[in-house]
Amino acid sequence: MTSQVIIDTGWRSPEFASKALDGAARFWFVTVLLGQTIFSLYIVVFYYGATVQGDFAQFNQVMPAGYIEGDGPGNIAVIGHVMFAALITVGGLLQLLPVIRRRLPALHRWNGRLYVLVATVMSLSGAYMIITRSELVAGSGFGHTALMINGAIILLCAAMAFRFARLRQFDRHRIWALRLFIAVSGVWMFRIGMMAWLGLHGAPVGFDPVTFTGPFLTTLHTLTYIVPLLFLEVYLRAKAQGSATQKLMTAIGVGLLSIAMLGGVLSATFGMWLPRI
Repeated sequence: MTSQVIIDTGWRSPEFASKALDGAARFWFVTVLLGQTIFSLYIVVFYYGATVQGDFAQFNQVMPAGYIEGDGPGNIAVIGHVMFAALITVGGLLQLLPVIRRRLPALHRWNGRLYVLVATVMSLSGAYMIITRSELVAGSGFGHTALMINGAIILLCAAMAFRFARLRQFDRHRIWALRLFIAVSGVWMFRIGMMAWLGLHGAPVGFDPVTFTGPFLTTLHTLTYIVPLLFLEVYLRAKAQGSATQKLMTAIGVGLLSIAMLGGVLSATFGMWLPRI
């Protein structure tokens, strides 16, 4: 009986489990904050720099058919998409900071409106790019379909987050805003997932780097655009009404996910982003 009391008030206690889950969530956020900050810096230096210089052909170093001479509408869609990328990345991080919500509520509200607007514009421009420039997004039809689904999810989450904010149902607004952030981060997660895989193996494994197709990429598209949203639902339910065991298991899962993401962030930083800054 005594040992059982010790166990229940130790690592299996509800208090410890809640702290573990909160700590894992903070670790995840710090990882995302680090990775997306570096990603934003890369976008500003590379893409904004090329735009200021008027040398849009530099886009083609990273994006196949990123700039096509004479294709005005397509080029505008691509340029607008990458210009908004840094804005939405930084804006999303600001929305998740509790200190901003508490001390600068007006900034949180207006930044949230801008975030929803930019997310909508980027989803529509991304869909236009996939439809009109399929070569821009290398890979198979499955990858293109996954991106289109991701865009549709972004539009849905943006609409719902805005709706519940207007209705002042802030608990429901927060949940949809978190879903929106995860969906918007899908492309970023794909990049760090790719670089984590390459860093682990040291070479393309499970896909053809020329055609950008293969079983690994099919899996990665699913993992980065769909699974994170399911993982968020597990986290939200564990935090709201989960048992101590459920919270501990979720905390372990979030921690392992964060470690894998951190490896991808480091690989992407030194293998993809810093060399172009």
